[in-house]
Amino acid sequence: MKHLCKLTSWAAIMLAVATLSSCTKEQSELSIDDIKGRATITGSLCYSKGQAFNNNQFEELLQPAAGVTVAIKIANSSLDPNGNAQGMTTYETTTDNEGKYSIQIPVVDNTQITIQPTSFIGQRTLVTDWNNNAPVFETEEVIFNITGMQETVSPGDIIAKDNMYSFTPRDFVEPFGEVETLNGKIGIGKLYQDNTQRYWDVQSGINVIVTVTYNYTEEGSDMVRTFGATTNALGEFSVNIPVKEKGETLKRLTIVPVSFYYSGFVHYTGVAKWEELDGVYELGGTYSGVYTNFTFPTIENITRIVYASMVFTGLDGTYTDYNWNNVEIWDTEEFNEE
Repeated sequence: MKHLCKLTSWAAIMLAVATLSSCTKEQSELSIDDIKGRATITGSLCYSKGQAFNNNQFEELLQPAAGVTVAIKIANSSLDPNGNAQGMTTYETTTDNEGKYSIQIPVVDNTQITIQPTSFIGQRTLVTDWNNNAPVFETEEVIFNITGMQETVSPGDIIAKDNMYSFTPRDFVEPFGEVETLNGKIGIGKLYQDNTQRYWDVQSGINVIVTVTYNYTEEGSDMVRTFGATTNALGEFSVNIPVKEKGETLKRLTIVPVSFYYSGFVHYTGVAKWEELDGVYELGGTYSGVYTNFTFPTIENITRIVYASMVFTGLDGTYTDYNWNNVEIWDTEEFNEE
């Protein structure tokens, strides 16, 4: 732990500590360490080196942020009963090999602090396109950073602050200091009976290309970034999106599931008559996966789900249906837009 204390006067803070014990030191010798109350700040930090594509699925390359300095900045005014003390007092610690850190700091009731991990430079692998049934990647040098985390603490508090680094391209001036998790779901169209009743089913292993258009520019044009994700058994996917601040509004967001071959689609040729078809699922139907001015929720426990849907086309042309706007029966997965 490294302690950086730069104070010009502790006359006001002496009033806060004088009631704790009789002070024999001269007033000019008092420091923040004379405050007896302690709070513990702990947590873990990680970052993503980008994405990989293994076994036909996207995966996030998460790494612990090892050896990173974490600064705990204490507002001197919050230690002063009169609020007159100037400046900040900073304590520092370093994350271990697992990205974990812990430090105790002196505090009084309702002390205002900022937890600020240091930034660092690294490389990140990004999705740029989908070609020949596989994603196209490129690697760029980025600055990994985290926006300072504000907290109010009192003696005896234990504050756990886990966080993931965001990233900013080196040629971009304004930093991305936050990460938003985008949650989505892909529905695939199915027939229930007699070609008249339809419902949305779900399937694991569907690859999804997520394209984000930000509300700011890069080199005179819209800043666009592409990410990959893969659905789980519930048809759900999630992907981390770097942003400047929580609750940000994106100019445009597109969710495009990658088309895939499917055998055994049940096609009804008449009452109680049916056949199985081979064909392809591709984007189409009720949910186009296009969102204009998409806004992330500002409250962390509120999730806004995004949707896209896919429809089946038989390879021999026996069955084709691009109009899934009048779905009458929904399955138990409750594939409904929130």
